[in-house]
Amino acid sequence: MQPNWEHFPHEADMGVRGIGSTKEAAFEGAALALTAVITDPAEVMPTQPVTVACEAPDDELLLVDWLNALVYEMATRKMLFSRFAVRLNDHGLQGTAWGEPVDVARHQPA
Repeated sequence: MQPNWEHFPHEADMGVRGIGSTKEAAFEGAALALTAVITDPAEVMPTQPVTVACEAPDDELLLVDWLNALVYEMATRKMLFSRFAVRLNDHGLQGTAWGEPVDVARHQPA
């Protein structure tokens, strides 16, 4: 099975790209790529849901807002995520990220 995400070089650090047959799937893939920058997503158990809502005037800014919101949730909750569901609407998105608290020994975060 082909992954629904990829990393690419970016002047800021590393770029993440979501791949999918829908925008929702691409946003979910980009979120998984974000986790993969930190650790192997297969090592993260999707046991605890966290809801995220974002608004932006266009899809590009919405993706940035979505990824920034996930970084915020990871940092403040000390969690990693490995499963995502996104619903897009005219003004933004409603998303859920499932994950677990960071286990340094198992996750070996970057």
